[in-house]
Formats: sequence, structure tokens, C-alpha cells
Amino acid sequence: MKNKNIDYVFVYFNARKKRINEGKDSPEEFFYGYQYIKNKGYEVAIVEFGGKVNPVINLLLNNFQKIFIKIFKFQYDFSGILYKDSLKTIKLSKNLILTNTRIGHSLIPYIIYNKLFKKDTEFSVFAMGMFNSSSNNKIILRIHKYLHSMLLYFIDNLIFIGQKEYKYALEIFKNQKSKIKFLPFGIDNNFWNTKDEKKDGPILFIGNDSNRDFDFLEKLVNQLSNKKFIVVSEHTDGRFKNLENVEILKGSWNKNILDDESIKNLYSQSKLTIIPLKNSLQPSGQSVALQSMSMNTPVIITQTDGFWDVENFKHKENIYFIEKNKVSEWKIAIEELENDEKIYQKIQINAKSLIDQKFNTLEFGKNLFNIVGK
Repeated sequence: MKNKNIDYVFVYFNARKKRINEGKDSPEEFFYGYQYIKNKGYEVAIVEFGGKVNPVINLLLNNFQKIFIKIFKFQYDFSGILYKDSLKTIKLSKNLILTNTRIGHSLIPYIIYNKLFKKDTEFSVFAMGMFNSSSNNKIILRIHKYLHSMLLYFIDNLIFIGQKEYKYALEIFKNQKSKIKFLPFGIDNNFWNTKDEKKDGPILFIGNDSNRDFDFLEKLVNQLSNKKFIVVSEHTDGRFKNLENVEILKGSWNKNILDDESIKNLYSQSKLTIIPLKNSLQPSGQSVALQSMSMNTPVIITQTDGFWDVENFKHKENIYFIEKNKVSEWKIAIEELENDEKIYQKIQINAKSLIDQKFNTLEFGKNLFNIVGK
């Protein structure tokens, strides 16, 4: 008997199937529209790049992968598609939604094969960190651009969740503009929700990605010794030594270290959330900022080149922007929000309203379906 086709298959690296199988009340944002499309009655499946493959093939592919990454500074997972049942499920998909660029590139051999011989699957790729290269070599960057162009040529939709990255992509891939889409990221405002508005707690930092400015964070915590901080990250080893004003918590969404309810409680008890960033075109701090805003905890964040939406987020209206990571500037911002109740409450109210209107998983799901729906 011929296997039935699946309407939509979402491809992730890890951490999703376990959450779904456990049946816990978990926020939906990092499923990137899976629940919304499933709730519309479509047949939906999940594939994760994890499991066991033939050890000889795995060894060969991993060694080739290491060499390729070392030479070209470009991320692939060549054996991911070969994991048990992954390829079988992918082949049955009518619409394949690849939730980051690395997965898209890893599946390029299958995408090309499909387009040349099958031609009935639509491919959509979320462009997460597409232009965040670890190399400044012009030749390497040209190779990256060529590889991105090849991916874009064979897929149907390249989806950006950062406005600046989206506009940059339109400039450099002018011949493929119709495939490039902007989809504002949204968080699960039903989960990240609280009635608590009056706060008098510590200053919270959450984050693991490479664009967080951990060096500055350490300096800030050290110099503002009269203030209490909570730092949630995997990247704290060797930092914050002998500082009595900071509590360190290990946290990782992908590894499920510190669960969502614990994070929610931290937002609820904190006075402010701070997100110091290195300057980059890649949007960073987006999920933490939106979660915090939805939990009535105002956000102070570095305004980088890649900030995800400069039209809806306004300084001292619904967020607090810092131009440079200088302790003096951050000290002024923190103390202003601690001491000026009028500005604090204004940001609280406007931020929560913005999330409820535009930056939530319902709006994200609707907009995604407008792009990938058939």
C-alpha cells in the first residue's frame, strides 16, 4: 500500500518531539507555526536531525563535514537526513518547512533531486543567522553568497524574522525577490502572561547565543555591585567570580535545562530584563525580549544594526534602547526605570499591548500560513 502524503513536515534539529510527547503546558514559539497549522486540520509531522545512522557512513560524513566547515566556515549536517525515518517522512511531505538555514543547506541534495525529478513539494526555509559569518575573508564570503543563492534558487520561500536581514537579502538576491519573505516573530502570549504589574525584584539576563555581549555583562554586574542580578546562561564558566550580587543559573531551551515554568517565574519576579548585544545584522535577543514584554517586565536592549523591527519598537514607549555598551549608559537606563514609575508603567503597558496585537504565535501562525498555505 502506498504511504499517504503529509500536508506539512516541520524539520528541526532537536528538543521538540520530547516536549510534545510529554504533553506539558509549553510555549509554542519555537515550533514556528506547527501548532497553528495542525489546529487548522492539516496532517502535520515533525522531523528532528537526531538519532542513529550506519556508523561507517556517519564517520565518513562527519569527517567530511569537519573538513568542509574548517575550510569554508559554513555549517552543514550531512548525515542529518539519513537518521532513522527522517528521509521517509520528508519524502512524504507536500510542504517542507525547514526551521533554520543550516537545515536548508544540509538538505540541498534532496531539494535539488526533488525539484528536478518530483516537482511537487514546496520548500520553505527560515533564514536564521544567514549572514552571520565567522569569516571576514572575501573569497569565503563569496562562496557563502553562492551557496545561499543556490539554496534560494531551488526553494520556494526564504523567510526572515528580522526586518534588517530581510531588507539586506532583497538587496543582494535581487533576482529572487519574490521568494524572500518577512515574517515577524511572535511568542506564546497565552503562556507568557501574568496579572502582576508592580515589580520590585532583581535585574534579569537570559541568553546563550554568540551575539550576547558576555564580556560587557560581566563588567556591568561587577560595577553595579549595589544591584541584584540573575544570569541564566550556559556561558558563565569563569565569569562573575566572587560577586555576591549575582545569582547564576544554567539554562538552555534546546537541552531543556531550566524549564519554561521556571523561566516564567524569573520574568515574573524581576524588575527589568537586560539584553546587552554585540553589533550584528543577525537579530538577537528577540524571543527573550518579547517574552519579557509579555510578562510585564520592561526590557533594556542594545540597538544593533540587526534589530528586528524598528517601526513598531520605540525607545521609552515600549522598550528602552541603548546605543553603546558602556556601563555609564546602562547605569542611567537601569536607574531611570527603577526610579521613574511613570516611564516604567508606560513601557509595561505599551509593551504588553504590542505583543498582544502583533507579536504573538497566533499572528505568526496566520502570517506563516499566508506564505506556505496551498
